[in-house]
Amino acid sequence: MSNFHVLLDSCVLFPMYLRDTLLLAAEAGLYLPFWSQEILNGATRNLINTGRVTEERAVRLEETIKKAFPEAMVEVPVDLADTQLNFKKIIG
Repeated sequence: MSNFHVLLDSCVLFPMYLRDTLLLAAEAGLYLPFWSQEILNGATRNLINTGRVTEERAVRLEETIKKAFPEAMVEVPVDLADTQLNFKKIIG
């Protein structure tokens, strides 16, 4: 298991090939992935809004990711979120 920690943003969880490659690398122990619920929401929302997947399939994908990497979920400190313009765009 790696000590290399990586925050995966919604922009890398959105494209199927990139998401699958990064999650397979994490599964192989090359790094430890992290994300927040807001990041997952952004990825699933964009998958649905672009018509790449149905809402049901997006929900299943998110559930599968959470089940495969339960330790990856992090809480975003409110003071940090308030300083991030990109973050406000994602959750706003």
